[in-house]
Amino acid sequence: MNQPAVNSVPASFSDTSRALIDEDIRQQVSFSSAEAAGYSEPLLVMSEQRLRNNVRRFMQAMPRVRPHYAVKANSNPAILEIFRQEGTCFEIASSAELDALLALGVPAEEVFYSNPIKSPTAVKYAAAKGVRWYSVDSTEELEKIAAIAPQAKLYIRIEVSNEGSSWPLAGKFGASRAGIAAIIATALQYQLNLCGVTFHVGSQCTNINNWLEGIRSAKTIFEQMIAKGFTPELLNLGGGYPVQLTPADPTIEDIAAAINDELESLPESIQVMAEPGRYFVGSAGCLVSQVVGVATRDQSRWLYLDTGFYGGLMELEQGFALTLVSQRTGAAELWSLAGPTCDSIDVLGKHYLPATMQAEDLVFIPNMGAYSASCACDFNGFPVPKMLLVS
Repeated sequence: MNQPAVNSVPASFSDTSRALIDEDIRQQVSFSSAEAAGYSEPLLVMSEQRLRNNVRRFMQAMPRVRPHYAVKANSNPAILEIFRQEGTCFEIASSAELDALLALGVPAEEVFYSNPIKSPTAVKYAAAKGVRWYSVDSTEELEKIAAIAPQAKLYIRIEVSNEGSSWPLAGKFGASRAGIAAIIATALQYQLNLCGVTFHVGSQCTNINNWLEGIRSAKTIFEQMIAKGFTPELLNLGGGYPVQLTPADPTIEDIAAAINDELESLPESIQVMAEPGRYFVGSAGCLVSQVVGVATRDQSRWLYLDTGFYGGLMELEQGFALTLVSQRTGAAELWSLAGPTCDSIDVLGKHYLPATMQAEDLVFIPNMGAYSASCACDFNGFPVPKMLLVS
């Protein structure tokens, strides 16, 4: 197999920053190209060492913050086991994710249920298995839990700015100021153990101020809770920690420096946790796909891959700053990229790849360890990417 050619990041960045990103891409493509030698279907190659390094780097950057891996980012059992070995706890959004953790021997008390809306059946099941902590962002959810698991420990999910995130989550979840007051009053009415605050800054967030705004809001809410007789125990910083896709993106150390400063005034009696998902797994995975065909339509050149929107490339369609690397070298051309299905939604935008691309060429997409395999389905009968863990 020919050595893949690495597309450089934009020249507007500094030479040093551009070189660092390029080298990281080379490393991801290098371990992926060796595993793709006998390619037969889409492949997500994950590096065990990178997974472990990401966890250790996060812990070193924020020593007060206990990481709870967001299982939804990539729920492969081998990855969950690696994180268990590294000493992380976990955050779930469903009963299936809870079952995956229990099967590995993860203690239920280390699992936090941060989906703000849960079915009654899901709450009953989690409570029966020993899960103690649950997120809420409405009085209705509070009343539901009061009827099913009145001894639960509850943390309010509040709304914060999602400005600067590639995938905003504000709107669907998060209690407003009025909603927070209503939740506190309802918890008091039902004599529930409301003892924490959480927020989410949006996925792949590059705006550090969002975390600071969330922490400051939480401090204010803790004061309101104390005034009503509650004892704050938990500050959950949520997820959103980004993979450094471009040199303009902050490193985890940049984010940690600001967070650590803001946490200094938080009482030691309040435990601090976070829910990293993308940061833990994103940069550990490289997706390998194959060109199934090319087409010229008037003046537009189209390139079709054997995986697409339905096969794990949803975020590429959403405009994430992902790099595509080809086996081929030569002058680049702007291609309209699409997946293999017959659905018109399966179009992935315009991307530069060599003008000489042909069917059966391989394309490598680094930084795809999160939300690729976990969001894929076999629509039209096309296979989801097979995950391969390498050392």
